[in-house]
Amino acid sequence: MAIKQGDPARLTYRYLRVAIVAVVLVLFVSLVMQIVADHGRLGSGEEWWHASISAYFYSPVQSIFVGTLVGIGTCLIAIKGRRGAEEVLLNFAGMFAFAVAFVPTPLDAAMCTDEPYCLDMPERVGNNVGTLLLVGGLVVLLSTWPRRRDLLRREGFDLWLTWLTWAATGVWLLAWPASFLAVAHYAAAVLLFACLVGVAWINGSDHAVTAQALERLRGMSAAAYRVWYRWIAVLMATVLVVGLATMVVLDRYYPELFPQTLFVVETVMMLIFALFWTLQTIQFWDIGLPARAQVEDRKVPGDTPV
Repeated sequence: MAIKQGDPARLTYRYLRVAIVAVVLVLFVSLVMQIVADHGRLGSGEEWWHASISAYFYSPVQSIFVGTLVGIGTCLIAIKGRRGAEEVLLNFAGMFAFAVAFVPTPLDAAMCTDEPYCLDMPERVGNNVGTLLLVGGLVVLLSTWPRRRDLLRREGFDLWLTWLTWAATGVWLLAWPASFLAVAHYAAAVLLFACLVGVAWINGSDHAVTAQALERLRGMSAAAYRVWYRWIAVLMATVLVVGLATMVVLDRYYPELFPQTLFVVETVMMLIFALFWTLQTIQFWDIGLPARAQVEDRKVPGDTPV
């Protein structure tokens, strides 16, 4: 059955998708404003461009940075994907976005001398991540209960993976807090982008779209969308791997050559992701969910409470 004009479910889906692009734009506008302000305020010998987007947590951009990641994480978890890998990747991408927001990139002590909120960072991370784990555990429990029988079947792999990630994060935070503060932000950021690469590739490999007569594709054919998604996935993966490798080499051997390498990598990845998300939003503007998500959601009884 076609979705009626003005259908609340479809409109909600649209707003969630558009919100992600909007908050990414908000973050970039805030970053540009801060960079321009720092360039005009600081002297020629001072650093007016931070080495990464994450480092702007320790600046007036902080509220926008955290709010953007929390908004993106919430939308990624709320949006329904194709049952299986895409749905799991969207959910994990959302969880990793929360971790990137709540565990800031570590800074040298010398960089925090004039910033009082740097000093209480271990306490803040403990409070924020602890809260996220407690509430997240309750949410995962509520999500697991209707599917509890899947825990004994292959269909429950995503539940086991979610619980293992939740438990591992808690153990890491409690047992090795110093390591968590130093590494968790970077690990979550890399995993977030890796999940998005996977989502783009899945969209580029789904041939079921052409089988849905009710899908009115805007601007391009289904095949053209798939080509775009595959190239976006390849480009994101290439930028992630090559960019991080370049950053490590420069940081180790030529630290003064271009310290903003990570900033560029993060910016390019977010822009490519925004392009992918915009194209997918246009493709599914009329029907809401991807075809495979709609068909499989009706067929699979495991989502029905028992």
